Amino acid sequence: MVSVKYLFWILSQILFYYASSICITFFNKWSFSGFHFPLVVSFFHMTIVSHVIWLYRTATKSSSCKDEISWKLFFQRICPTAMATAIDIGLSNWSFMYITVSMYTMCKSTTIIFILLSAIIFKIEKPKLLSLVVIALISFGLFLFTYKSTSFHLWGFILVMTASVIGGLRWVLAQILLQRESIGLSSTLEFIYYVEPVMAVSILPFALGIEGFDMVLSPDFILARGHQSLHVFFVVSVGALLALLLTYSEYLLLSNTSSITVSICGIIKEIVILGLAATLGGDKLSLVNLAGLVVC
Repeated sequence: MVSVKYLFWILSQILFYYASSICITFFNKWSFSGFHFPLVVSFFHMTIVSHVIWLYRTATKSSSCKDEISWKLFFQRICPTAMATAIDIGLSNWSFMYITVSMYTMCKSTTIIFILLSAIIFKIEKPKLLSLVVIALISFGLFLFTYKSTSFHLWGFILVMTASVIGGLRWVLAQILLQRESIGLSSTLEFIYYVEPVMAVSILPFALGIEGFDMVLSPDFILARGHQSLHVFFVVSVGALLALLLTYSEYLLLSNTSSITVSICGIIKEIVILGLAATLGGDKLSLVNLAGLVVC
């Protein structure tokens, strides 16, 4: 029987995940709407988080790993997980330049479909009729939500849906790393310590190739002066802090539950985000779009 103490511990992790996820969603939408370098900023976020975790680990001399990570494990397990995570985050942030928070949230809700498919492929879950029903309902709900939506943008839709596909894979890969004791990465901070630097390196070529030239010439970033330079520092620093909190909260919850549980817990979070986007952000939803939300 599950103890009350354990349930309270899981609930606190869920609330921590909700708070950090909701905050970073609206912050990223606000910052990337006027600051058109989402991939470069994502790289700086990952780099800052990597250094913060490294400093903490060094200062506390904490290591929960039973053994040092082998190169074989690093390349076969950690690198694929980190690269999938970097692509998911990078494309998600990039999509904010083109779509509303409501559209982003509904599209990302389809991640559970790809988590289920990935979990079946990696034999974490067995195929079930209920899983197929869930996939069908979410797919139909997304169709209704995007049907004649005034906020629909094809490129933004492609970016966020690609992020959802990759996100399903990365959540399952992360669950395997965190929950298999033989791997030795049961500690959330230890997991982030190994994964985050690879994420930064993975996204850097895309950031430089897609945004590098414009970034160098832009007065809003490299050439920023005075008040604008403070704005850049604020956007990068606060974004990195929120990224650190979200990364820790989601992997902490994942280490104690499962990728599917995390995704299901996200349903309430998505409803809150959609409500805030409609009331505070001015996102407009038709009755058909609302029906899609209900179905999802």
